[in-house]
Amino acid sequence: MLAKRLNIASEIFLYILLFGITFSNAAVEGAVIFIVLIFITKLALAWIKPKNDLFKLHLKTPINIFIALLFAVVVISFLRSGCFRCSLKGLFRTIKYIVLYFAVTDLFAEENPSRPKRIFWGILFIAGFTFLNGIFQDIFGFDFIRQHTIDQLDYLHRINASFVHANDFGAYIILVLPLTFIFLSKRFSKTNRITALTVCALGLYCLLRTSSRGAWLGFIIGAIIYFIYYKKRFSLAIPLAMVSLIIVFPAGLKRVLSIFSSQQNTVWERLKLWQGTWDMIKEHPVLGFGINTFSEYFPRFKPADYPDLKYTHNSYLQMWSEIGLVGLTIFLALIFTVIILALRKNKEKMNIRPREGQILLGFICGYIAFLIHSGLDTNLYSLVLLTSFWVFNAYILSLNKKIEDKL
Repeated sequence: MLAKRLNIASEIFLYILLFGITFSNAAVEGAVIFIVLIFITKLALAWIKPKNDLFKLHLKTPINIFIALLFAVVVISFLRSGCFRCSLKGLFRTIKYIVLYFAVTDLFAEENPSRPKRIFWGILFIAGFTFLNGIFQDIFGFDFIRQHTIDQLDYLHRINASFVHANDFGAYIILVLPLTFIFLSKRFSKTNRITALTVCALGLYCLLRTSSRGAWLGFIIGAIIYFIYYKKRFSLAIPLAMVSLIIVFPAGLKRVLSIFSSQQNTVWERLKLWQGTWDMIKEHPVLGFGINTFSEYFPRFKPADYPDLKYTHNSYLQMWSEIGLVGLTIFLALIFTVIILALRKNKEKMNIRPREGQILLGFICGYIAFLIHSGLDTNLYSLVLLTSFWVFNAYILSLNKKIEDKL
């Protein structure tokens, strides 16, 4: 049937998107376009044949009100922007991600119990392949997909696999790494647990080699939350093990202690970026300068002793500067709603649907780790990472609904 074929096609392009996230903006953009076009086709069929349940769409989600409000703020921000070209791009980007969210949500809502499971394992296998690519780069000096080389001027020799920067690779790792914690559960088969444990070990090594302090912090907090909800007796043991690994890892302790250095390092750079962004915010605190206008206006506010022009390295401050406190508040309400919904009644979920419950816990803790890291980096302004964020929103809320329907 046409409806099922469209869903199969959408799932295939979702795999392409998930793989493309690890190495190519173009692959992600292409996959998003096809997923959106398929979804628009389904919308048209639902309108043409409203009485046919095969074309019925499932668009009601707990964060719809926040998505609507966020879109309204973005439109207002666009209309009052001083840089039409910049804000037009930001408006289209917002529309694209909203449609992608609903497209993926509708795909998961179809009565196909094996689809979420397939996509979960698809994410893990793609992650394992990506981690192997990072380790290959660590050994040979370049990755085998894009031939990205390790910066020889970087004394840390940080790996980034096929991502643009090591911090981006770190953000991806902490987003997916908690999914591998299923190796702790006897509810999964031995083969599944060994696979997850292998991917976990590869991911932990790559996370250490990114030397991304923000990613380390996000992962440790995400792991603490995971084990508080899963097994409290491990809630400190696992994070302490991660801290120990960082300390004994070559240059790990030095990397952590460099936070307190007074030299002009990345901490100094972030402080200067935050200072300039805060000066922007003070000028237009409520509605901001306009969606996607940060790069246009920041040169006017950057500190005199800071020579570069970069994103803020704090996604929330940058969001505040562009769409104001109103937009930032709505966005924070959206993400906290997702987190609260996924974590509520956790014990019941783990008892009634143990495997799905543990997968959901992994997704939400990776989501939390990623959002913590976003406060220290540009995750929500990276095309591939922002795409991951919206796909995770759709997966978390869809899986949560399936589990709660069984409670």
